[in-house]
Amino acid sequence: MRTPTILLLLLFSPLAFGQIYSWRDAEGKVHYSDVPPTDSVNVRKITPSGAVSGDTGNARRDLAQKEMEFKKRQLDAAEAGAKVEKEKIDAEDRDKNCTQAKSYLRALESGERISRSNEKGERAFLDDQSRSQEIVSTRRAIESWCK
Repeated sequence: MRTPTILLLLLFSPLAFGQIYSWRDAEGKVHYSDVPPTDSVNVRKITPSGAVSGDTGNARRDLAQKEMEFKKRQLDAAEAGAKVEKEKIDAEDRDKNCTQAKSYLRALESGERISRSNEKGERAFLDDQSRSQEIVSTRRAIESWCK
């Protein structure tokens, strides 16, 4: 069992290390050979691993172009994700501000006593004129937050 395996390995080892060349002739036909062509044509060398070498100027440009496009897509996706996240946070803030403004308006309209701190840090209650001004400004806030 060991001998046939070794024999097969020895038999196919030159093929594993060989190189295959491919090129197009003037008529556009593709040729494959283990010997490079004699005339100066665009030759691609195909290695056993499947990698292609030879005139790689176009291949490098194509690869660089694809890499730039990939990075642009990644950047666009990151920007879109950030935009969605910002919109989500803004919506949550609007909902929170809307709820607070509605709650404050209910308290103002219910007639319960509402106090604030004045410039001296003392507690001062809203009088009727201040309460009506607060109701007007709170309704404006509700209109802007609760769309």
